[in-house]
Amino acid sequence: MKRLVYVNIVAVVVLILGLQSCNERENYMDGPKVLDIVESVTINSKSAEIDHLSGSINISLPGGTDLSSVAFEASAPEGATVTPASGSSLDLTTPFQVVVSNAVSERTYTIYATLLPSKVAFLGDGATIAEITDDDAKAAAQWTEATYGSDFVYISYADLSDEALDGVNVILYVYDNVGSSAQPAALLDNLNVLSKFYVQGGKIVAGLLGTGLVEELGRDNSGLRNIIGTGAGGSNPDTWGVGFTGSPVSNIISAGLDFYAPNMAYVIDAGYKEDHNALWNLGSITTSPYNTFNSRYDAEPIAAWDWAVGGQGFAGIIVWNPSGRFEGYIITIGIGGMEWSMNDDRDNPWLSNVQKIYKNSIDYLLAK
Repeated sequence: MKRLVYVNIVAVVVLILGLQSCNERENYMDGPKVLDIVESVTINSKSAEIDHLSGSINISLPGGTDLSSVAFEASAPEGATVTPASGSSLDLTTPFQVVVSNAVSERTYTIYATLLPSKVAFLGDGATIAEITDDDAKAAAQWTEATYGSDFVYISYADLSDEALDGVNVILYVYDNVGSSAQPAALLDNLNVLSKFYVQGGKIVAGLLGTGLVEELGRDNSGLRNIIGTGAGGSNPDTWGVGFTGSPVSNIISAGLDFYAPNMAYVIDAGYKEDHNALWNLGSITTSPYNTFNSRYDAEPIAAWDWAVGGQGFAGIIVWNPSGRFEGYIITIGIGGMEWSMNDDRDNPWLSNVQKIYKNSIDYLLAK
């Protein structure tokens, strides 16, 4: 009886060791793992998501991308080869198979490509763009329509609905007002529509006093957006500018600006200026304010007034990354002087910088 028990124990031990040996033989070798042999894949310079378990590679590309000819880049451990080779042009109109080999075995991955919605919507208070009340908001809407053409859609606050947002990737919301920074009641009446859009992954660029939308949506609970100007404004002899941090994201949003110094760009010249700052006061954060704010709120400050960006005491442009239940992005642009229309009818020589910051923000989110 004792001998039988002993024999059974030995058999179990041998079985366990055998299974471990098989596992090692099947999954490991003198080289990369078979299961996760490809390290990274980019399509048109955008990183793809690799699911090693299922052998799938998923990529979402901006609407309008020609899927019949996309640039493929892949990296694999030393000794492994990728077919087709990195640098090839692929047709992803249908799922495409990539084979990775390490000379011992090979793994097939399938690339699945989808196109993101392509529409850019502008939210305004008028039934049409021509009926928008504020001159800055109207000018911003007109610019957006001219810039995005057939991919542009105008939506009034009253007409905001799930159906109106069908096919919309990015919303531009520029709001300006004298006397109050409160968001317009007509928009708040349909806040649940915006909330659903944002929570489910929609993207928003909010400008001027419209930056308060990030609080209304519940994304910003910092309580630090307290540098608010709602005065009528007046004549000012100075040229105002924006300073960027130089981070990778800030370099994307500031690309192509006419800089007067590294990461510094003017946005408005001498003349009448509205008193409409909408900034975050980071004076209460004593250690690395921008990094600390980012770590607390998943939101990266990337710009402030040109003279203030080095001290990090204020944040005027912030990228609010997906966080918690919020799957979408918001970029808030609240730096005073970034006006779209001059109240004294002059031509602002730095208007193109304002437009480029907004366009870069929209385009950055379109690709997300």
